[in-house]
Amino acid sequence: MKIPGGPRGPERIRPGLERILAAFEGTGHPEHTFRTIHISGTNGKGSTACFTDAILRRILDEPVGLYTSPHLFFPEERIRVAGEKIPPDDFSRLTSRVSAVSRKVAATAGEPLSYFEEMTWIACEWFRLKRASLAVMETGLGGRWDATNLCIPVVSVITNIGMDHAEWLGRSLKRIAFEKAGILRENTPVILGRIAPSAKKVVLGVAQEKGCPVLEIDRDLRWDERPGGRVSFHIPEMSLVRMKIRMQGEFQRHNALLALAASWVVAKSRGVAGVDFTRAARFALGEAIWPGRYMPLPGRRNAGAWVDGAHNPEAAGALARELAKRKKTGNAERIVALWSMLEGKDVAGFAREIASAVDGVVAYPMEQDRAAPLSVLSSALKKAGIRYREAKTFSDGWEIARKWAGKGGMTIVCGSLMAAADAYRFRGGVVS
Repeated sequence: MKIPGGPRGPERIRPGLERILAAFEGTGHPEHTFRTIHISGTNGKGSTACFTDAILRRILDEPVGLYTSPHLFFPEERIRVAGEKIPPDDFSRLTSRVSAVSRKVAATAGEPLSYFEEMTWIACEWFRLKRASLAVMETGLGGRWDATNLCIPVVSVITNIGMDHAEWLGRSLKRIAFEKAGILRENTPVILGRIAPSAKKVVLGVAQEKGCPVLEIDRDLRWDERPGGRVSFHIPEMSLVRMKIRMQGEFQRHNALLALAASWVVAKSRGVAGVDFTRAARFALGEAIWPGRYMPLPGRRNAGAWVDGAHNPEAAGALARELAKRKKTGNAERIVALWSMLEGKDVAGFAREIASAVDGVVAYPMEQDRAAPLSVLSSALKKAGIRYREAKTFSDGWEIARKWAGKGGMTIVCGSLMAAADAYRFRGGVVS
């Protein structure tokens, strides 16, 4: 069965802020009724937003909003207040409202709102209606021309910078860095993850021009592993020792550290004591979960199967490092990937990054309009020197991959968050 437009809905990128600005101006500026923790970057935005939201909800006495993208199944997943998704009836009502707004925008701006712009308007209006004075907001693409960039941040976060969406953001890390740094605001604190020197130079230049205080991983922020799988985090003015993180993978330590730093900036401004912040953070990191990001697929009959929404070479490299660790520690005798990607993504780059970490790949085409053809996937695997097999559907691929991995092996569904959604959909996984 074809899924029209895919789980994310029909999205078409249209740069510029004039449409969303017109929508906000025509509806009383809902984006001005709250402040944001604004998160940009190539990978890790959703997990960082999830951690940040979980911490802030436990230290503040007010509703906290959360806006992320894409979604696994339903668009309501993108918009939350106090940890609760926007109810379907309210979402439907606001969808009707934004459609009318979009028609008015088209009459003046020449074209209607894009899908992401409509979602951003709904999120801002929902936050206004629920009286959320603070929201964690993830950019959809880039930063400078992103619809979320009309909101007002109290802290900005850039998780990392890699070569993704190059057709829109630029063909070099420097150019992409400039677009990501577009979220920076005058005199507003900035939290930076690990960024390549050429890109970091651009971001720091923008930060200096705008008078932004900067906290960087490996300079001002760090984490280290502790016995028993626990982690100690070190941020300015405090260390949070022997913390337990529910989300797995070294890259999630990175995301959690960024979230802690951003949350602490907010907590200090609200007069939250360090001991209260530490207690809230300990609970939040131990409970926060972001489905589809390097985790076991729920269900006893899915034992040994994992999912990861990695969709570009940088994310594939991070996944490959985690898989190599599992091999080295004897947690997986054989690793087989069940893999699909979207058309237009760096399929060849992903295959090269994953090649050394897997014993084989089963390629399949996702059942949605933007899926990369099976021939493209297979060609990339062949060029990367990976043993592979083909499947016409996810279900067929699942059977092939599970048998190939064997009883003591691991199956990793990867290549796209939509592939992760296939795993949950067809294997009965529970998604919160």
